[in-house]
Amino acid sequence: MAFFENFVSVIRQKWLDYVESNREWLHLQMRMTSVRTPDGGRRPSSFLILGVVNALEPKLGNLMVPFYQLNSDEDALVEVLGLNFDPEMALAGGSLPTTVDAENEEATMLLDSAEADES
Repeated sequence: MAFFENFVSVIRQKWLDYVESNREWLHLQMRMTSVRTPDGGRRPSSFLILGVVNALEPKLGNLMVPFYQLNSDEDALVEVLGLNFDPEMALAGGSLPTTVDAENEEATMLLDSAEADES
C-alpha cells in the first residue's frame, strides 16, 4: 500500500504543477465544465484530469486498465487517485474561499488583466 500512496502523491504533485502552468486556459475551460469538490471548491472534469495525469505519468497507464475494468466511473477513478479536490485551493495552501462566485471570479480576472496591461 505504501507504493500506491507514494504513487498517488507523485501524481497529485504533477497535477498541481500542470494546473499552475496552465491556469489561464483551465479557468476558461472550467467556465463551461467544472465539478464541485468535497473541499467546497471546484475542479476540471474527470476526463480532463485523467487524460492529463496519464500523459504526465506514463506508469499510470499500466494501472488504468485494471482500475477501469473494476470501475469505469471516471469520477470514482479521480477519487481513488486522490485528485478530487480544488487544485486552486491546494496551490493557495487552502486559503481560497470555500465557494466560488462566478461574477467575483470574472471581475478578479478582469482586474488582473488590467493590472498586467498597465505594467
